[in-house]
Parts: sequence; structure tokens; C-alpha cells
Amino acid sequence: MKSYVFNFSLILFFFSCSTKKRDSSEVLARVSGESLTLKNAIKLNMGKPLDKESVPSVVSDWINNTVLLKKGKELGLDKDSVLLRKRDVFFNNLIISSFLNQNHSLKTNVSNKEVLNYYNENKESFFRESEEVFLEHYFTKESVYSKKLKAFFILNKKTDINISDFLLESKTVKKGKTAGQFSSYIFGNTNKFIGPITSQEGYHFFKILNRYKKGSIKGLEIVYDDIFQRLHKRKKKKLSLAVLDSIKNTEEIYINPNYQ
Repeated sequence: MKSYVFNFSLILFFFSCSTKKRDSSEVLARVSGESLTLKNAIKLNMGKPLDKESVPSVVSDWINNTVLLKKGKELGLDKDSVLLRKRDVFFNNLIISSFLNQNHSLKTNVSNKEVLNYYNENKESFFRESEEVFLEHYFTKESVYSKKLKAFFILNKKTDINISDFLLESKTVKKGKTAGQFSSYIFGNTNKFIGPITSQEGYHFFKILNRYKKGSIKGLEIVYDDIFQRLHKRKKKKLSLAVLDSIKNTEEIYINPNYQ
């Protein structure tokens, strides 16, 4: 009997220690009786470490969700049969998706040759539907730097600034689908350098790297990643069906002939 009491007390001791350890992290916020600890905040952040800049956002989201969830439960929505069915369907689909993603037999490889063959066999799907430009977009808020960028790009003069510090982005823009304030400048001439274009934010410069006519075909280097993803999804779907068939062969399945 003493041994039983000792063992039971030991279990309570370890449980108490684990509970304290589990709740020992710093409390970041409270809503009524609910608390958000640092440990739980990290879980909400998908297990990634939190820094001082990201904590306020996580805390704010938690407070908003906790307040709304509390009100929803007060209305009895946590017992709503329709919502419960949707939850179950979602969770079941999540399990199925996770199983397929973790199944080692579903690992697929796509070779460069397969990508090339797909490209050659489907070139008609890679024609440009509109005029396109591949460019670099440079930007500054200061007029003094705008003058130096103009001297470098337009006047082809040396400058004492690091041009790459002003590079905002490199991208492909399509005629009719870019910002109206820039479209006429980019597509309205054949200049290699465009700017400065003044906006409320500051001064913009564009370096045109390539121009493509409507109806021209996109190069393999441009569409490679897109083709790779298409082939990868196709292979994965095919393998998923194969795995499904093999699993179904291990189960007893009956279908009412009236509904086949």
C-alpha cells in the first residue's frame, strides 16, 4: 500500500513539474481568463523563433481571435452541426493530404530532358499575348540622388554613388497591366533608359534589359520553372492514384450496383 501511495505521489510530482515547466514561459497577453505565453506564441508562429518586431503582430492577432472566438462560443457556434461537419471534412482532408505528402513512394523527379520535351511539344502555349518588357526599376526619394542617377543612366557619366543601392526590383511587365503612370513611358518609346519620372513618392528610373513583341515565344529559361511545376504536379497526381489503387486492393469495398 505504501508503495502504491509512493508511486502515485511520484506521478503527481512529475506531472506537477511538467505542468510548471509547460507554463513557465513569459505571459505576453491576457484576455479574461485566457493567457498567451511566449511558448504558445512560438507555436502560433509555426514553431519559428520570435523577435521583438514580430511579437506585437502575433499578440494582436491572438487577442483579436480570442475575443471573436469567445463571442462565437457565447452564441453556441462551437456546437453548430454545420460548422462541426465542415471541421471534420477539413481535418479529414488534411490527414489525407499529409499522408500523401509523407509517402516516400510519391517522391518525384523531373529531368531537364522532360522539361525540354514538354517545351518543344507545347510551344503554342508559350506565345506572348501582349507586348512585354524586362526591366530594372530604380527609385529614390531625394532629388540630389535623382540628379546623380540621371547623370549615370541618361548622360552616361560616372557617379560617386552605388547604383545597386537604388534598385527597387527586376521584373517583367506586360503592356496594359503595369501602373498607368509608367506604362506610357515604358512602352511609348524605344529608349534603353527612362527617367526620371516624378511621383508623389519620389523619382523613378527604368533600365530596359529586353523588349518582347506580342506573339513572340517565351524562351525556355523564362518558362522552365513553370514547366517543371506542371510536370511535377502531373507525376505526383499519377503516383497518388497508383498508391490509392494499391491501398484499395487491401480493403473490402462494396458499391451498390444501382449507383455504379
